[in-house]
Amino acid sequence: MMNLSNRVSYAPLLSLASLGLSVCLFAHEEPFGYSRGAQSEAQGEWELTQWSTARTGKESGRYIGLDLDTELEYGVTDRLQAALYLNTDYHYLRNSTGSSASFADRNRFGINGTSAELKYQLLNPSHDRWGLAVYFEPGYGSIEEVDGSRHDEYELETRLILQKDFLQDRLITVLNYTFEPEFERNAESPWTTNLKMEGSGGVSWQLSRCWRIGVEARLATEFSDANLDRASYLVLSVGPVVHYSGDHFFATLTVLPQVIGWPNSRGTAGLSLNEEEKLEVRVKVGTEF
Repeated sequence: MMNLSNRVSYAPLLSLASLGLSVCLFAHEEPFGYSRGAQSEAQGEWELTQWSTARTGKESGRYIGLDLDTELEYGVTDRLQAALYLNTDYHYLRNSTGSSASFADRNRFGINGTSAELKYQLLNPSHDRWGLAVYFEPGYGSIEEVDGSRHDEYELETRLILQKDFLQDRLITVLNYTFEPEFERNAESPWTTNLKMEGSGGVSWQLSRCWRIGVEARLATEFSDANLDRASYLVLSVGPVVHYSGDHFFATLTVLPQVIGWPNSRGTAGLSLNEEEKLEVRVKVGTEF
C-alpha cells in the first residue's frame, strides 16, 4: 500500500517535469543577437520580437544610444519569411567626443522609421549538409544613429547567410556577409551615398534543452561616397551570447565590446569611437503564435 501511494503522489510531479522539459523543444529560434541563421519561419506562423540595443562609451563625456526595434514576422512558405519593423531611438549625450569628432549635447527619444524584411532559404541546415539563405531589408530612417540628429536615410541591407550544424544540432555555427548601400541627407548637406559592409559570425553550444551559450564576432566598415578606396573606419567586436528558448518564447543576450578599431588617433586602447562605441549590449525577446 505504501508503494502504491508513493507512485500515485509522484505521478503529477512526473507529469509536470515532463511538461517542463517539452516546453523547451519547439520554439523557432536564432541563438545569436547580431548574426542571422539560415532557418526559416514555418508557413503560417507569426513571430513578434522586441530588439533592444544599448550602445555606450566614447572617448570622453557621457554617451548612451538606445535602439528599440519591434518586429512582426510571418512564414509565407516554409522557405520564405517576411517581416515589418517599427524602429525607435533614444540618445543621451553630454560633452561627448569620439576619436576625432565632437557631438552636440542631446537628450531625446523619437520614432526613427520603418523597414521590411524578406529572407529566402536555399538550403536547410537540418536536412542539407549546409544551410544557405539570402536576406533583403529595405528601410527608411529619420534619426542619425550616432549623434541622434535629424536626417533622411534610405538603405538596402543585403545578407548572404551560411549555417553549419554539428553533433545533431547541439553545435550551431553561422557566418553572415552584409552589403548595405545608404542614401542620406540632412538640412545642411545634399544627398550622399555611403556603403557599409559587415562580416559577422557565431558559435552556439546547447547546454540543455532550453539553454545555449556561445560567442559572436562582428567586423564592420563603411566607405564614404561608396568609394572602396575611402574607408571611414574598421572595427572588430567580439563577445559572449546566451540564448533561452521555450514553447513559443525565446530570449537572447549578446554583450559585444569593441576590441580593436581604426582610425584611433584619439581613441582609447586602440578603439575607433567616431562611428562606433566601446560597448554594445543587445537583448532580443520574442514569442510565436
